[in-house]
Amino acid sequence: MRVTVYGDVNCPFSYLASQRVDALLRQGAEVEWRAVEHDPALAMTGTPSDRGPKACRRALAEVRLLATAGERAPEAPPTLVSNSFAATSAYAEAVTDGLEHELRRALFEAIWQRGQHLSSAYDVRDVVSAISYPPHPIESYRCSPDRALPRFGDPTPLGITRALGATTSFAGAPITTAGWLRARRWREDWLAVAAGNRSSLPVVVDEQGGVRSGTQALAFLAELGSTAGLPRAAIAADSALAA
Repeated sequence: MRVTVYGDVNCPFSYLASQRVDALLRQGAEVEWRAVEHDPALAMTGTPSDRGPKACRRALAEVRLLATAGERAPEAPPTLVSNSFAATSAYAEAVTDGLEHELRRALFEAIWQRGQHLSSAYDVRDVVSAISYPPHPIESYRCSPDRALPRFGDPTPLGITRALGATTSFAGAPITTAGWLRARRWREDWLAVAAGNRSSLPVVVDEQGGVRSGTQALAFLAELGSTAGLPRAAIAADSALAA
């Protein structure tokens, strides 16, 4: 089983989809998460969530109804809705480093559980560096001043820069051509499969090319999670009986 999921970190429905993707990954499914920016016009300084309180409360209430046992639904919106350009760029770069799933989880948790505002590339860099270069206890180094502190990944200046979270420019764009091309391709593919509908996220594309969006995409991911551990023959038999 292989599926592709498009989502935005500032979308509560995508947050629920991210958790269902994790459940599929734990069961051995092949899932590619592609980060997209659903509304580039959002203010870089943050858009107050109380500007559309009814719509926001309605969306969160729906997510809470859709969440199943073990899934976390946000209790309240962040004070400021993040422009997700920098977060999307950082995620595209994280694929190069093999940290995409860890960063995806961390970005969603920062926004929907801790209420952080992540429009700024600097704030996103902090989330990246917490994964790629976590703090180290220094007690064991105090008595050995010549002992080198541990490094992660590529020890070259560029590698260390990336490990410290600087995978985006100050303006929030991907720092490499590979990351930039990846993010652009994701956006183009998303707009193509979603038929230009930017408002309905997440979007799921199955291995046969079938497209589902919004709550239908969430239901499909939940269904896949319930059958991911079954042999394909058993799944096909169940589908035939249901038909």
